[in-house]
Amino acid sequence: MTDSLECDDFQLFDPESNFTFTLNWSLSKFKQFYSPVHIYLSLLLCVFGLLFNTLHILVLTRPRMRTSSVHSILVIIALSDMGTMTSYLIYILRFELAMDRYGYSYEWAAFLKLHVVLSIGLHALTLYFVVLMAFIRFSALRIDTSKWLEKKRALTAALIIFIYVVLLCVPTFLTHKIRNDEIHQLSTPENRVIKYNIDMVANCFMIKANLWLTGIMLKALPCGLLFWFTLALVSRLNENQRKREKLVKEERRRGDMTTYMLFLMVTVFLLMELPQGIIAILNALFTSQFHSLVYQNLADILDLFSLINCYVAFLVYVSTCSLYRETLWSLFPNFRPIQHRRYWGSSGKSTQSKILATGTCVLTSQTEELL
Repeated sequence: MTDSLECDDFQLFDPESNFTFTLNWSLSKFKQFYSPVHIYLSLLLCVFGLLFNTLHILVLTRPRMRTSSVHSILVIIALSDMGTMTSYLIYILRFELAMDRYGYSYEWAAFLKLHVVLSIGLHALTLYFVVLMAFIRFSALRIDTSKWLEKKRALTAALIIFIYVVLLCVPTFLTHKIRNDEIHQLSTPENRVIKYNIDMVANCFMIKANLWLTGIMLKALPCGLLFWFTLALVSRLNENQRKREKLVKEERRRGDMTTYMLFLMVTVFLLMELPQGIIAILNALFTSQFHSLVYQNLADILDLFSLINCYVAFLVYVSTCSLYRETLWSLFPNFRPIQHRRYWGSSGKSTQSKILATGTCVLTSQTEELL
């Protein structure tokens, strides 16, 4: 696949300046150093990420957990992340560790084209599903009986998001083509071999239009929504804190703890995705120069951020949610750690039954102190 895009567009950097030379040299050296590390680091992240997300799905589909619409969206996010990691794992094994510098069979070239589309589409799906999850929680904080707490409505919204992202990925599919290269092994026609690879179509308008579409609709827009919901959740939490100073209610306290967990997830996603959104917009604005000078040299880091995001939901839940850990350890009864203490309400009755009914997580006291 070509590493440069030749389009007549604006230039972000002066090609004759020392700054541009230094930046190009620094980023090239960084890529040269990090790329070999990235191959094996990504391999480990994909393998363990598939394992953790499988556990994540098993936990969230247990009877005590699957009553929540948010948990249903989390299952879909985990499936999307597993698709991302599976595609990337195959890419690493075939196109990095077993790379063929002359090209590949048509089937592998077709997979490479599919991988490009999947890596963009599945990642965008995860982003929009996190936005949907934040919206559901925000709606529940405003109205306790919000219709968005119903699984059917949440899954319908997820289906609409899926169709929306698939349609937006069609231009990415169309701007990539499979290129065939004829290789002569012994300089005779009888020994020619046809190898295939993928390339960008020779249409700068299509390329830039696709970059704008991808950068705005699949990167910048969900990042903007995540930023807005982050502020909205913080505002709602502060408002609930003021109310709690007047009247503390256990049920509201658990609801706030669930919001803290979601706020943590959204914040991590935002920190990882915001740089990618900015880079995507700059790549659309200054295509030729920015793509070759910055984007290609930082592509592995952007992929790393995407793979790290595949761990966020599992790590946040397993580290903060008592009910989640109880359900997780129930899958491995022979390896269960010291029995967790139960949470008791003012009536002296265990609140575990209430938690199971609502699908709400309870944070540990240590985490509560931090929050």
